[in-house]
Amino acid sequence: MLSTPANAYTRLLDRISKTPVIDCHEHLCGPEKDLKGAYTEPILALTTPYLISDLWSAGASEEEIALLQSKDVPTDEKWPVFSRLWAGSRHTAFARVARMTFKRLLDTEEPTRQSLDRFSDYLKNRRDKLDYLRQIDNEGIKAVIADVLMPMSWEAPTTVRYFGNSVLKEFLEHRLPLPGIWHPVFPLPYFHLIRHAEFVDYVRSVSRSSITSLKEYEEAVFGLIERGKTLGVVAIKDQSAYHRAISYDLPTQSDAERLFNRLLSNPRDQLGWPEAKPLDDYLFHQYMRFARELQLPVQVHTGQMGGIRNRVDKANAAHFASVLELHSDVRFDLFHGNWPYMGDLLFLGKNFPNVSFNLSWLYMVDPIYARELLKRCVVTVPHTKVHGFGGDFILFPEYVPAQLTLCREVVCGALADLVEAGWLEEEDAAETAADWFYNNPNSFYKLGLQPYSK
Repeated sequence: MLSTPANAYTRLLDRISKTPVIDCHEHLCGPEKDLKGAYTEPILALTTPYLISDLWSAGASEEEIALLQSKDVPTDEKWPVFSRLWAGSRHTAFARVARMTFKRLLDTEEPTRQSLDRFSDYLKNRRDKLDYLRQIDNEGIKAVIADVLMPMSWEAPTTVRYFGNSVLKEFLEHRLPLPGIWHPVFPLPYFHLIRHAEFVDYVRSVSRSSITSLKEYEEAVFGLIERGKTLGVVAIKDQSAYHRAISYDLPTQSDAERLFNRLLSNPRDQLGWPEAKPLDDYLFHQYMRFARELQLPVQVHTGQMGGIRNRVDKANAAHFASVLELHSDVRFDLFHGNWPYMGDLLFLGKNFPNVSFNLSWLYMVDPIYARELLKRCVVTVPHTKVHGFGGDFILFPEYVPAQLTLCREVVCGALADLVEAGWLEEEDAAETAADWFYNNPNSFYKLGLQPYSK
């Protein structure tokens, strides 16, 4: 817990724990797919997808990480490496969520060799679709905004994900089973990250249209997003920050067309970087216009990225200010608290009416930062701009309750601090929490759920 329980904290936590939740970001695909693809080796399941980064950061070699992430290496062989690295990283927030999950499932916090065997037994017997969904339902989660319309990294190599997104095609053809409270988002990056003619061929195939020009390509992509919306897509999602700075120039159509036509005229050619930037930037702005026309909000990854050895400066939301200003009629949900650039995020939220904050994943990146950000949100930006929770997990809904518990404690601590400082009345704090967890995302994503009132 990140607060000494005072009276305001205790009362607020009780009320917040009963508040319904909209989970604003997951990669969970639902039981039909996840129960088939989930790992049964306990160290792999425990460290995927986030704890492995802290173990790597703790000094693991490339060979040791490969060993820990192998599906085929037995736990006994992994244990000496894991136990050494765990000892040096067991106090991080990633580790805290792992320990909280162990406590809930196994009644022990520590991943000892014996408790890992018990975890293995749990994983091998994990087949119940209703139990999968109960992990979500028991936490009061009423809707899940799901980024699942592309193959996950464990399902297909990058080339297949790029050139042949079978999942999106299945969804558009009504063949992708998703739970009733799942609301998918449209995966945008690959549609402007064009480097090869093969991706144009993919769009041609999935859209069932002829593409002989940049204009026809744009029309085909618009048609895909429009079809997605009719099937339940509630937003567009872009995580290009993993690959490039989220700074988008305004190139001319002719500059973009020149590069696109080069790929059409020589399908064996490919574009490098930054050579491809005019085409990438041009298409991104076109898609923001599509978002405006279709009245779909846009989720944008900002700040901390999964994995290690990336450059967070390129993901700072400050780079995105020109897009926010130009596309003032498009609503943007900026992700992950823009960690570690708190001030830049607060500035954007205070100065741009079309900006909201999506704090998914932030509580297990840096809960102390999250607490400070929430307090400063109250005093600097309208509280209607905050979307309080998103798990950002893959395969295992069992981890969602742990991060949501941590999230509730952080939110409660932030609001209790403001109550004790005299900034908020306790009733105002409870209403603010209800908006952050439920009412704000319900309105922003137009989910149509009944508003919640304390």
